[in-house]
Amino acid sequence: MRHSKTHPADPELPYSQLAPIYDHVMRHVDYDRWADYIQSIFERFGATPKDILELACGTGVMACILDDRGYRMTGMDRSESMIAVARQKALDGRRSIAFQAGDMVGMPVSGSYDAVLCLYDSINYIMDEADIAAMMIGLHGVLNAGGLFVFDVCTEINSRRYFHNQVDQESNGDYSYVRRCEYVPESRVQVNEFQLTFHRGGKRYATRERHEQRIYPVARLAEICRQSGYRVLGAFDGFSFQEASERSNRVHYVVRPA
Repeated sequence: MRHSKTHPADPELPYSQLAPIYDHVMRHVDYDRWADYIQSIFERFGATPKDILELACGTGVMACILDDRGYRMTGMDRSESMIAVARQKALDGRRSIAFQAGDMVGMPVSGSYDAVLCLYDSINYIMDEADIAAMMIGLHGVLNAGGLFVFDVCTEINSRRYFHNQVDQESNGDYSYVRRCEYVPESRVQVNEFQLTFHRGGKRYATRERHEQRIYPVARLAEICRQSGYRVLGAFDGFSFQEASERSNRVHYVVRPA
């Protein structure tokens, strides 16, 4: 999340204003480690995908890494601002990645794919179980027989440990932000609010974004997968192949159409 210009087409959506600095805010993420783990999942379950769809692809960091590793990538994100950054990144790197704006619940994507990814707890942004089921049912129309759907979520213990009553901030000559995080246990909602200030052409531009994520029980998500016509091959703790539990900070699910 790097451009000097924001895209006001979707100001009501999370990441519409954050998009220009998202890559900098997330610079602590080891994306190569993520890519290595995804490839280890493919190997563990005997998958040799060629065409991969990444849902909630953001600014396209993972899509670019996997493209560089020889996969044919398609990326979709509901924030047009994030997609604009991703497209420029692909153009700068001379990569032929198809990036498009669209909500993964509605699944407005064509083609067929050997694997579908949804990473960085993007599933947690779906606030209703019925919408998760709708997304997964929609995937049946684009996921090839025997294909894998890999996604991850953050857990309640992660929210309580790292994102409850937390504040962080950063400032440089071009922008500043303050992020306030709170976990609401009664509704199992993680709230992250950004106060953003940009400095352009001698002018100051301030805005806010509110991000909400639903924190689902580990077993319940596995059940939704089964009810949506998938076989759950694994729900793994973090970046391992150990069985996940409510003590896990992050859970990676690997499912396949039944």
